[in-house]
Amino acid sequence: MASRKDYYDILGIRRGATPEEIEKAFQKLTRTYQFVPNPNNKTAESCFKEISEAYEILSNKEKREKYDRSGVELSFLDSAWDYDVEEEEEEDYHFEGFEDVLGRYLGTAELAVIQQPQKGRDIHCALEITFEEAIGGKITETQIGREIPCSSCSGTGVDPAGHRKICGQCGGAGQVQIGLPPSTFAEKCPRCHGKGKVPSHPCRTCCGRGRMMQKDQIRLQVPPGVNDGCRIFLKGMGQAGKNGGLNGDLIATIRVSKHPYFQRKGDDLHLMVPLTIWEAALGTEIKVPTLEGTARVTIPSGVQEGEQLRLAKRGVPSFCGGGRGDLVIAVKIVIPHNLDDHSKEILGELQRLNPQNPREERHWRWNPKGRG
Repeated sequence: MASRKDYYDILGIRRGATPEEIEKAFQKLTRTYQFVPNPNNKTAESCFKEISEAYEILSNKEKREKYDRSGVELSFLDSAWDYDVEEEEEEDYHFEGFEDVLGRYLGTAELAVIQQPQKGRDIHCALEITFEEAIGGKITETQIGREIPCSSCSGTGVDPAGHRKICGQCGGAGQVQIGLPPSTFAEKCPRCHGKGKVPSHPCRTCCGRGRMMQKDQIRLQVPPGVNDGCRIFLKGMGQAGKNGGLNGDLIATIRVSKHPYFQRKGDDLHLMVPLTIWEAALGTEIKVPTLEGTARVTIPSGVQEGEQLRLAKRGVPSFCGGGRGDLVIAVKIVIPHNLDDHSKEILGELQRLNPQNPREERHWRWNPKGRG
């Protein structure tokens, strides 16, 4: 006995669909039922089984030919959408053209959730800047790919000049009856919005998606004092919303390149300055680099390795305003290599004149062997 099910109607494709169109329609409907509300809904489970059954028949050449010869009366007319289902980005699923299929198995409230306004996705990008640009701020540009409503169909996804067919929900009346007699009233048809007819062809410009990809140059103001990992938000500059929803945001993550000798810690800049033994012992005046050029620093006599000197307000401008950090200079004493005999004699004389042992000031305690 021939099956009475219209497998073409179940998959939402025309009768002369190619194998590629059958495969794409099946994959799209499969993804659809993975993300519909109430995943435990038994009707949705039944719908998925019908979709799998239709795909099994129509994807097999012999079974499809036998099915086409069986004389099943098709309710899905050849004038229906020849919809080209394109590959979509992750977590970006569309339901245009499948309202009839979904409506048979989902409740009105569930279908309304799918069709309600949705905010567009945020666009994330990374912005590479130099260490100096992060300190002083910068105005820069970056290119992003953004989906915008199709200009030909105003984001509806349908051909505005295409053929329209009678609405299957209201039968062309433009109204549907709510309730049972005698308490009934008429309401505008939610499928055709009271027009009695619905589009049957997708927009040729966007292939029914209602959106187009556009490359945009975005101008970004990087404020002074930003650090690596900071993010800049541009509200409404993300992907276009769906069903009248708000646009997403553009989120630019700042990536700051490392500096060859400055190290940032909060709003302070740290700089390691090497000194010779005699410079540390006798004191001296040296030049050190800053963000604005060079500065002269007086090294006091007897400075020890690890001691720090500060140049006030030569650091990073505070990102939140209200001041600027310091330039912190850390001293590193460099011991000379390959001393000649005369230099060793001088150091030996220095040792004889300064016999103190700096380790005695540590007050170390030595535990006898075998005791904790």
